[in-house]
This record gives sequence, C-alpha cells and structure tokens, in this order.
Amino acid sequence: MNISWSATSPTSGRFAPAERSGVAGLIERFDQLRAQGRGYLEVRSDAAFPVLTLGFTGSAAVVHLMTAEDAFSLLAADEPARANAEALVLDDPVEFTADFVLDLERAWQVVEDFVRTGDPDRSGQWRELQ
Repeated sequence: MNISWSATSPTSGRFAPAERSGVAGLIERFDQLRAQGRGYLEVRSDAAFPVLTLGFTGSAAVVHLMTAEDAFSLLAADEPARANAEALVLDDPVEFTADFVLDLERAWQVVEDFVRTGDPDRSGQWRELQ
C-alpha cells in the first residue's frame, strides 16, 4: 500500500504538515521522535481518508482516526492505563482519560498494521468523538 505521512519535525519540535511518502521514512521519523520522548504523526493511504494519527509523550500514546473532514474517533485502550496522561496532538500536549491511553509500543503496532492493510477496524474498538 502506498502511504503519505507527516509528523513532528525532530529539529524544531513542531508539526510539519508537508506530506512525505514511504514506509522507511515513516519508521525513521518515528524512531527519531521516540528517542526525543514525544511526537505526533499522521498517516493515510492514497485516499484523503481514513487518516490515522499517533500522538505521544513518553510511553503514553493516543491514536485518532479521521474518516471524514468532521468525523473523529479515538482508539479505546485494550486495558485502561492506570491514570490519565498527556499525549501530543499536533503541537500541544492534551490530557486524555485512561480509557484511551495506550502504551507507545501498542500504538505503534496499530500504525504498522494500518500501513500494511489500510484497515483501521482491525485495531480495536473506536469511540466516535461528538
């Protein structure tokens, strides 16, 4: 599957909306951001939607799904975290309830699966935001 992605710049620490392509570049950028301890990325296939986002601070991560311009969902945690946590959304830390806080490794697995299949429904239960 062809993918497009954009992510936090490791040099500025700000979200860089310019889209790039290729899985190798996405993995490299994620590794850079993980080493810095925080980041945000957006991934999509050739179509405008769906778009999967991953935001994290430390080991706490949150995954969003956009299925249309105004349709957003959060991936529910398989097991809720012990406490609420902050995760980066674009450039800002946002606090999320424990029900949506994933371990960073689990969140990255969701992104990898989406990149391979293009199917976000395989990841778990999505809760639509109102």
